[in-house]
Amino acid sequence: MDASHLQGLVGEWTERLSRISEPDSLQVVGSIWTRKQLLGHLVDSAANNYQRFVRLQQGNLAGFPGYDQEFWVAAGNYNQCPWVDLVDFWRLYNLRIAALLEILPADCEANVWEGPEVNLGFLVQDFTRHMLHHLARIS
Repeated sequence: MDASHLQGLVGEWTERLSRISEPDSLQVVGSIWTRKQLLGHLVDSAANNYQRFVRLQQGNLAGFPGYDQEFWVAAGNYNQCPWVDLVDFWRLYNLRIAALLEILPADCEANVWEGPEVNLGFLVQDFTRHMLHHLARIS
């Protein structure tokens, strides 16, 4: 995935997410989570993956904690956050990731996160796949 692709997705989806009203953002969609909680989950994903993307540039990564999504979403208390602020936070975090990917050295894509045994190239691709999966449920 290149940075411009992520930037385009963020622009497109920011428009779509901005059309969702505050009351509708509290609707449970397809699971036990509200739209706010799903978008908060994507903020958490950005936070966790940003660190992985940075750290994996230095070499293989061992001992880095996993991500307990239920705990993170509960800790984020996303239902109390105004929808417009949450959309903006998601947008800005992902644009920051796009800026990071823009200068990501190609020679580090094979570096491995040794917990789940996946490389940086896979993590970057999976990040977008995961994002689109949840955005489709939110819209």
